[in-house]
Amino acid sequence: MPWLLGVAAAWGWRIVVVTAAGALLVVALVQLYVVVVPIVLALFLASVLEPLVARLRVLRWPSSLAAATVFVGTFGLVVAMLVWIGVGVAGEFDALGEKISEGVESAKRWAEGPPLDLPPERVDRLDTDLRRTAQGALSKLGEGAAAGARTAGEVLSGLVLLLFTLFFLLKDGARMGSWIQERIPSGYRRDAVALTVSARRVMRQYVIATGLTGLIDGVLIGFALWILGVPLVLPLAVLTFLGGFVPIIGATVAGLIAAIVALVANGLPTAALVVAATLVVQQVEGNLLQPFILERAVRLHPLVTVWAVAAGVLIGGFLGAFLSVPLVAIAVGVASYYRTDELPGELGAEGIPPEEAPGPA
Repeated sequence: MPWLLGVAAAWGWRIVVVTAAGALLVVALVQLYVVVVPIVLALFLASVLEPLVARLRVLRWPSSLAAATVFVGTFGLVVAMLVWIGVGVAGEFDALGEKISEGVESAKRWAEGPPLDLPPERVDRLDTDLRRTAQGALSKLGEGAAAGARTAGEVLSGLVLLLFTLFFLLKDGARMGSWIQERIPSGYRRDAVALTVSARRVMRQYVIATGLTGLIDGVLIGFALWILGVPLVLPLAVLTFLGGFVPIIGATVAGLIAAIVALVANGLPTAALVVAATLVVQQVEGNLLQPFILERAVRLHPLVTVWAVAAGVLIGGFLGAFLSVPLVAIAVGVASYYRTDELPGELGAEGIPPEEAPGPA
């Protein structure tokens, strides 16, 4: 047997076995998504909030009080922001409805004039067809909402599980880590601790970097929409901020939605200016924010980031797009660790970073 064929066969069956095991793991996780998704999101949130709890513990706060303060404060801030956004949006929908009607009449007058010169009967027929199409889409949307109502219990239970898990991760996360660490064989303990610390650091840096990038994108887009007089500035800016958690493509999709709103409410010139503003923000994100914020956090080339996001969207939708980049970054960190055997940061005597050591009970 040729040497090359033997090596290829040895690698081949191992790759097949590993791929099959990974596929079975993914299938199992998908079946348990109601439990897995809240736990994963809680881990990401805990990686950002744990340093705040650690600072309170340094000030001699009890673990329960420190965790409860950070948890309640964060939850209250999120609820207050949602109420503020809801109140701001409610007052703009009536004005938006009037602008939509004006935009439709303006489009009909434009179609009847040059260069189209359509007869009024043809324009009215097109208007009727479009209204029927819109009504059909709304009816299908209503049917989908009715079907989605059946999953409301799953969403509510997932939210409760997320909050419950997040609180106890903030309160007893270090103790849980120590408990798991004690049950790892001593020969593998150092590697497990090092890789866990590296993964948590990637999660924390990724959430902070994407949040900061989304905030800057949202402020810039919101300012441009405010200058142009586009309605629903606040929700569109918040949508742009949320789009920042999907690197590269999130802000673009949010900008296109803003352009559609501008087209319906203010006409084609304003929509064109919104598209131009979106392109400018994309250039700022791609040439300034991505290299200085996100790439330093995950240490991935932009092309690898694009590939990861595309694969994540195909596999898991929005959640897959959010998780794909940090998962790839963690995988790269694991490979780098086994290649160089360098620990990510200083570890204490028990293998736990000093800032994550358990505080007083």
